Amino acid sequence: MKREVPEMKRPSAIAAALSLLIGAGTVSAGCSAPEKAMHADGTIRLDPAAAGQTIAGFGASGCWWAKDVGGWESDKTDRITEWLFDQKKGIGLNIYRFEVGGGEVNNSPDAWRRAETFETAPGQYDWNRDANSVAMLKKAVAAGVDNVMFFANTPPGRLTVSGKTTGADDGASNLKQGADAEFAKYLVDIALHFKDEGIPVKYISPVNEPQWNWKESNGQEGCHYTPEQVVALAEALAGELAARAPDMKPSLIDSGKWLDKAYTVDLYKRLAENAVVGPQMDHYAVHSYWTDSTARRSSRLLLEQTGVKLPLWQTEWCQMESGRDLGMDAALVLAECVHEDMTVTQCSAWIAWLAVSCYDYKDGLVYVDLASREVMDSRRMWALGNYSRFVREGYRRIGAACDSEDLLASAYMSPDGNTQVLVCVNSGDKTHTMNIVADGLGRCEAYETSQARALEKVSSGSTGAYSFPAGSVTTLVLTK
Repeated sequence: MKREVPEMKRPSAIAAALSLLIGAGTVSAGCSAPEKAMHADGTIRLDPAAAGQTIAGFGASGCWWAKDVGGWESDKTDRITEWLFDQKKGIGLNIYRFEVGGGEVNNSPDAWRRAETFETAPGQYDWNRDANSVAMLKKAVAAGVDNVMFFANTPPGRLTVSGKTTGADDGASNLKQGADAEFAKYLVDIALHFKDEGIPVKYISPVNEPQWNWKESNGQEGCHYTPEQVVALAEALAGELAARAPDMKPSLIDSGKWLDKAYTVDLYKRLAENAVVGPQMDHYAVHSYWTDSTARRSSRLLLEQTGVKLPLWQTEWCQMESGRDLGMDAALVLAECVHEDMTVTQCSAWIAWLAVSCYDYKDGLVYVDLASREVMDSRRMWALGNYSRFVREGYRRIGAACDSEDLLASAYMSPDGNTQVLVCVNSGDKTHTMNIVADGLGRCEAYETSQARALEKVSSGSTGAYSFPAGSVTTLVLTK
């Protein structure tokens, strides 16, 4: 969510060294731009035998923006849909987080941050509400999204202590005592309705950043829960899903940061080992706010020490810095964050925060101007596409040993083993030419995001070196 934090430190030698942990392979063929033979600065070796996590996909949230933008002219909404979800013309996101609003009782001065609820009375719903958000959800699914997550920032106002969806007045826990089962029923009721309408709802997330002391001054929906309340609500939701929607799973707990012992590490173990909740969990969800390289490594180690082996999903991130940036500076920050979350915390899914923003803030993939209804893409969006368009659900991360400290390299292999995808982030001011070593793969296509290019195909060849431009994110798709 939107909070000011210092700019994330850019990983260089540390993150590059970490990418070597599952590296080292044998040589057969490489890839280069076709213009001329190049002197290589080093080597990147891909190793399919170094098995990493299996990828579930990449996504973004429909929170806030869709309730407004979803009602704009079709040429605007079609363009946004194409950019975000089309795999050939856009970035091919396959995961969509849909907010189940708690009702417009939060007094936020920002209309975008007041979310409707479908509920009209306990157990009764008006499915014509939040029509614009639903319209964008359906467009996303029609464009290729196959994994929809319903998430709640707060219970509906009638189930809160304060009666407001922004939190308790003092920032304390805001879910009414004994309301766990009713809140779980509310979420499953809504999810089942949309499932029946053909929406591929796979997950329900009942809490969001529960450790923060949410209150009205935050200006947005939110609800603080103690760890014990999180467990109780998770049990209620698991029971409701088992009884009524066994093909859906709980997504827990959308912790606000990786390095948080009580809410990230301890609850990871408690929930996974809970007799009611654990059998239904297929991942654990955390946000990458407030996180640098050191925090990621420390958190990963603590999670491993619990003995639990659930896949980890990064379900919300933005740069947390004022000032809209449509260019490469912000794009490189995102790409470095994705790289670290894939290689250090070893996430199976990576989901951006706002798919669309109207703010003077580094938070959106797409930006809009509310007065003119202009729709703008960003290099941040296209840089995410260097991963999301090519690293698809079912791919597995493999070794990518890079002997240049100036490049961040990660690699992924298709389920049939016929395609390997190498993503390299060059945040520096110098071009680096590397020999690409990939056993048995003789063809290569290169796609570049830079200040000059927006995920454009820049070369196709089979030679043994490739030059990664300064200030770029490049994807090499290697095939036989």
